[in-house]
Amino acid sequence: MAIRLVISDFDRTFTDGTLDVDAGLANAIRIIKGRGVAFSIVSGRNYDFLLDFCGRLDGVVDSFVAENGCIGHFDGRKHVIGSSADREALFERLDALGVPYGRGEVIVAVERRYAGGLIEALSGLGGSFDVIKNVDSLMILPHGISKSSGAAWLARMYNVSSDETAAIGDAENDIHLRDACGLLGAVSNAIPELKGTADYVCKHSYGKGLQEFIEYIDKRC
Repeated sequence: MAIRLVISDFDRTFTDGTLDVDAGLANAIRIIKGRGVAFSIVSGRNYDFLLDFCGRLDGVVDSFVAENGCIGHFDGRKHVIGSSADREALFERLDALGVPYGRGEVIVAVERRYAGGLIEALSGLGGSFDVIKNVDSLMILPHGISKSSGAAWLARMYNVSSDETAAIGDAENDIHLRDACGLLGAVSNAIPELKGTADYVCKHSYGKGLQEFIEYIDKRC
């Protein structure tokens, strides 16, 4: 089945540490979009950052999902995809235990070295949250929310099936994309676990790898 939607991770996939977007990658995205294939991003970054960043790309990225599946942007509007009623209770427990954390609109992030305190804070909250590893941090998300659910939301918005969706990433939280796509890619700088489950492992890293993946898809279409 032909691919009609390509979804990319942001950090270390769409961009590198400089946050530059290579001209060749931007051109490859414009080519597939011109052929009716949608392109989007699913990231752990916050909504306002992605809105500003994508807004400066001259129409290359029109939609995205932020906070690892919690908040979406489609057709110029913001959509809250996942939230938790126990958020304030979690903050109280983390504060009481002296566990430092970062808070987004929905997502909560804790450094991996505080994993023990986090587990204690989450106990007794009735399974309201899921913990997902991402490089050197732990992301606390409403139960059932992940990059996979974010990718599935995008597919519904674009009215495409999972078999018509391709996704690519580099880290632990991108492994969840396997459940939401028919074609999973891994850039060459991806972790071994992701490469092991990917259908296509790129020869190149970061944006060059994403460009390679898009061109591979374009040949299949």
